Amino acid sequence: MNKTRRPVIGLITDMRELGGMPFQVLGDKYAQAVSEFSGALPLAILSERGGNHIGELVETFDGFLFTGSPSNIRPWRYGQTGEGAGPFDDARDELSLPLIRAALAARVPCLCICRGLQELNVAHGGTLHVELPEGDAHHSPEDAPYEDRYAPLHEVHLAPGSPLAPLFGAERFAVNSLHYQALAKIGEGLDVQGTAPDGVPEVVTVPGQDFAVGVQWHPEYRPDLHPQNRALFQGFGEAARRRRQARG
Repeated sequence: MNKTRRPVIGLITDMRELGGMPFQVLGDKYAQAVSEFSGALPLAILSERGGNHIGELVETFDGFLFTGSPSNIRPWRYGQTGEGAGPFDDARDELSLPLIRAALAARVPCLCICRGLQELNVAHGGTLHVELPEGDAHHSPEDAPYEDRYAPLHEVHLAPGSPLAPLFGAERFAVNSLHYQALAKIGEGLDVQGTAPDGVPEVVTVPGQDFAVGVQWHPEYRPDLHPQNRALFQGFGEAARRRRQARG
């Protein structure tokens, strides 16, 4: 293997109906952030009928990005009753939850964004708030212009002595926020490294991993404008390169 080649990052996709037909889609901003700021090759991971071949995916990729999405995880997957608040994406649930567990078991670097953070938590036995009691503090108006929706909305406060402080270069920094759900019970083996001012978990890590970070905001939006978001993608890319080099 040529060690000068870029590491390959697998990006989870969403299943959506467009024009009455199912499509597997991926937000361009995620792919561009991986390419430009992680220095990696982004490839979409597609759901497959009859099995997703998790082991093959883990062997193929140097890192995984679990993206944000308009959809939510089915409540029954984290022990809640009731239908919950949609839309839902069963194909993604069936792929992402076991893939997260398998990737971390193999120590593959993972970056989990918004829904991806919630998937990380649920995959480890955690639960979610189906709807935040003060949701307006965590999502911009949906009818606002695109740039305004992704503008900084609140601060994140890292825990004292957080190992992520050197990566982010600050213990407090402003982030955007577009989520209606949030982590409730924290999954087994996960550490909350940062919260919003109201205590909502915003940054989670998996101790013992080279790089396994989940964030509740959207760092993929214009990382060039925000040093903490840029550093997050750079750190992710460096971890993926280490994995690629270690695999020879």
